[in-house]
Amino acid sequence: MSRTRLLLAIALLPMATPALAVDEVMVVTHRTLEESLTLDQARLGNSLVIVEREQIERFGQGDINDILAQLVPGLFAAGKGGRFDGAYYSLQGSRKQDILWLIDGNRLNNRLYGGIYLDSLNPNIIERIEVLKGGQGIIYGSDAIAGVINIVTRNYQGESETSVGIGTDTLPSVNTDLFLSRAYGDVEVSLFGAYAWSEGYQLWRDSDIHWTAADDVERGYRVANLGGKVRWVLDDDRYLTLLAQWNDSDLERLRPYGTIDSNNEREEKIATLDYQHRLNPKWMLQLKAYYHAWDSYYNRIDQNESGQIIVMDDNSYWGFEDYGLKALMHWDGESDQSWLFGAELQRYRGEDEVMDFVSETETVSSLFAQYRPRVLDTDLALGLRYSNITGAGDSLNWSVGGDHEYNDVIRFNASIGSGFRLPTAEELYSVEEEGGITGDPNLKPEHSLNANLGALMTLSDWTLEPLLFWRQVDDLIGIEDSTFRNLEGRVETYGIEVLLGTSGEHWQFNMASSYASSQEEGSDEQIDQVPQWLASADLTLQPTEFLQLFIQGHYTGEFTQYDTKAGDYWLLHLGAQYRLARHQFNLRLENALDNEYDVSVFNPGSSAPEAHREPITTRGMPRNLQFNYRYQF
Repeated sequence: MSRTRLLLAIALLPMATPALAVDEVMVVTHRTLEESLTLDQARLGNSLVIVEREQIERFGQGDINDILAQLVPGLFAAGKGGRFDGAYYSLQGSRKQDILWLIDGNRLNNRLYGGIYLDSLNPNIIERIEVLKGGQGIIYGSDAIAGVINIVTRNYQGESETSVGIGTDTLPSVNTDLFLSRAYGDVEVSLFGAYAWSEGYQLWRDSDIHWTAADDVERGYRVANLGGKVRWVLDDDRYLTLLAQWNDSDLERLRPYGTIDSNNEREEKIATLDYQHRLNPKWMLQLKAYYHAWDSYYNRIDQNESGQIIVMDDNSYWGFEDYGLKALMHWDGESDQSWLFGAELQRYRGEDEVMDFVSETETVSSLFAQYRPRVLDTDLALGLRYSNITGAGDSLNWSVGGDHEYNDVIRFNASIGSGFRLPTAEELYSVEEEGGITGDPNLKPEHSLNANLGALMTLSDWTLEPLLFWRQVDDLIGIEDSTFRNLEGRVETYGIEVLLGTSGEHWQFNMASSYASSQEEGSDEQIDQVPQWLASADLTLQPTEFLQLFIQGHYTGEFTQYDTKAGDYWLLHLGAQYRLARHQFNLRLENALDNEYDVSVFNPGSSAPEAHREPITTRGMPRNLQFNYRYQF
């Protein structure tokens, strides 16, 4: 099913119920109010893209960034140093801090760590990825200025399933995973695990690497994931769900000078318990408690130009603890109207030995409501959210959205609303070290206003979806005299996305292109780390019942960081999948033309040798051949 057809299927969904199925898109026997939020918002005027499990399997050894960059129009995602590394992100021309990330509905961003660390999450444990575009501050709160990306881990899909996978590539890399799901009477159980390892590839050109750097200049990684879900269906109106997940990784953190050994050892723990109860035919209640701990230990050993070995960091700690409660209540009326009510209490604390701070436990408490009437064949949504943040005051935000079916060929959707973003730990507390930026603990939240206007046109086997977007951010947190400040100016963003899809009996083709202009007030320069142009194309051929062939390409436009240009590259990937009974074989040639391209910019510190203090570009993934095998039983 094409992305555009998927959007159409979602737009036609009825109101969320305890048992919600979307034809062939996804089959889930029971769905909580929280699990239905993205589908609800898509029906109420917001653009939604869902990346499905079968699409994820095509990517073999790829990580989340590879998958998102190819399959989500308008989203820029590029790992700074290959797979399983920190990344640049931009959704509809946004900064990376304007995107809210969730895993199984649990917030990954919080006030102290707004930067996203997805480098310890293996795609093989993911069931689907939901990308909601446009401001989503009413439902999701802080950081959802440009959109929300919800990563849903694997779960029970209505029938017993067991699968084992293993893969490798020519870098070399190794990847293996296991998934098991069963129903035991009224109890649904899912268990998943994955492990990935790689020697990596050389990030910088030989001429950019100083002799004081490590002899091993290939960035490697080790990533392990383990998790499970248990859902107990007490009766037709009540069910209880428990989720637990553990992620562990060892990620090399190289520099092209002075560092002979450096890595981040990370451990992440997520646990949730939620209870859903249909109180009567009109009212449904969900209560949820969650806990999220993220711990990273940084090690770094340097060598200076005199050959002296210096231990810079020995298990230096940085991380956070985030926990809270959430309540959702849905009221379904009898005359084409409904309400969604919500309350959240979030508490978190952080500590960083590198930036030398320990925060107090901070609290965000929120109340929100969304009224959903249907008027003249139009599904509308009007929402308000009030948030109170310790140390940062309060915030009141609003939104209006709607989806209208004009006729059998075309339907329109629109949304407009406000949002906010809290300062991050780096912006609040960072210290000036090696040319770094000093934080300001008195920073105010940023505030935003955004609008999206789209259409979906379906004619025979063709679908066309144009989408216009606009956004401005005030109280902008920027840099002034090497210090983070709330600047007087604002960032204004506008642009367009266009999606086109068609299919035949044995083939399917999708293509997308987007343009985003994002500039600070008074400047005619695009803001850093945001390319203006993105494009992708995906052709699937199925010559036989058992064989599929894939041709995938995507373009990333030029962007700038540290006054240095990167991006402006095309990548072509070729793939094939063969199914024989319970066996599945995948072959993929990544970067088939072996293009040499610049994916990020590295900025040396003041301790770099004098001839190596200018920013340099980091190379992207070289051509590699991948083989993956999966057995399902």
